[in-house]
Amino acid sequence: MNIPSVQQFDALKEIVNIGVGRAAASLNEMLDAHIDLQVPSICFFNLDDASKVPEYLKVERLSCVQMGFQGTFTGSAALVFPPESAAKLVTAMTGEQPGAPGMNAVMAGTLNEVGNILLNGVMGTMGNILSRPFDYSFPSYLEGSLSELLSKPNLGVEGMALMVQTNFQVKSMEIEGNVFLLFELDAFESLIQTLSELYQK
Repeated sequence: MNIPSVQQFDALKEIVNIGVGRAAASLNEMLDAHIDLQVPSICFFNLDDASKVPEYLKVERLSCVQMGFQGTFTGSAALVFPPESAAKLVTAMTGEQPGAPGMNAVMAGTLNEVGNILLNGVMGTMGNILSRPFDYSFPSYLEGSLSELLSKPNLGVEGMALMVQTNFQVKSMEIEGNVFLLFELDAFESLIQTLSELYQK
């Protein structure tokens, strides 16, 4: 299996940063709360090797918005929040306090909207820059452990994940979230080849 070269990885990081920047602009346009989004780190890892996953995601219950994509690259995208960050983001954006009546529905709806904008920003930018458009499924809100949320039988043990650490700053609150892009093995190989062609242009 091919591993991205330094140039390919740098090109991918640039694409992701552009996508996150566009998503932040869309969020600030649509929502009442100003959101600053930063991407401190990006890495690839095998789905059967979770050693690179941050400790704060190794808990039993995470909040996740997941969206499948198809095209030249097939897989799924997920925005994952640890519980404290999920609650802080929803409170900052809606004013609803943890434990309030109907908070579960508010959290699901709010995070679904944020996830839809952010995942579409990243995937749409990737598709546009690489000239490889995607078809998307509707986003869905899920809760569970990371292994449950990222479990994709069709990807197999050799499926590759791109993990994008995203730091949200909303009303001076630091909120951590991670974007995971899961690729079937053939799709991952196609991604590497397309990045190589992009770099050679």
